[in-house]
Amino acid sequence: MSRVDGRSRAVSPVIGVVILVGIAAILAATVGVFALGFSEQRPTQAPQVAIVADYNERTTGNGEYLNLSFSSGETVYRDNLTVVVSGAKRADGSDVTLDTDPIQAQASTRITSGTQITIHQGQFTGSGAPLDLSDATLRLVWNPVDDPESETYVIYRWPDPSQRN
Repeated sequence: MSRVDGRSRAVSPVIGVVILVGIAAILAATVGVFALGFSEQRPTQAPQVAIVADYNERTTGNGEYLNLSFSSGETVYRDNLTVVVSGAKRADGSDVTLDTDPIQAQASTRITSGTQITIHQGQFTGSGAPLDLSDATLRLVWNPVDDPESETYVIYRWPDPSQRN
């Protein structure tokens, strides 16, 4: 005894249509990803480095200075780094700007663990009163040279914003 009615036959075509629609959607998404190039676009990752800052508040001679020591982390190429200093002044209160990038002047092409950079009076505009870095902010900015469309990253900031009074 076989029973044939409309209800038992309709189940197979509905399941078949659902499966075909699912396969078409997956195929369309896969083709779209490759056609639009999403699989090739990966954000550039900034290097991970550990830097120790030694700030000396000595106000005799040339004034204050800041030593940056790369203590560990990935190798960074000198051409990818820039030092940005804001808020630096002379002891008499006059504003100064960085003339010479200390990274470009002091570091070798490859910056690795053990590299030391000194920020001092001779790298700033003008002469006269000693350098005052007490209200200054320093940032090491990393910009990948080989990818002009990638973003720049601040890989180090001094002083740590959470530590500033």
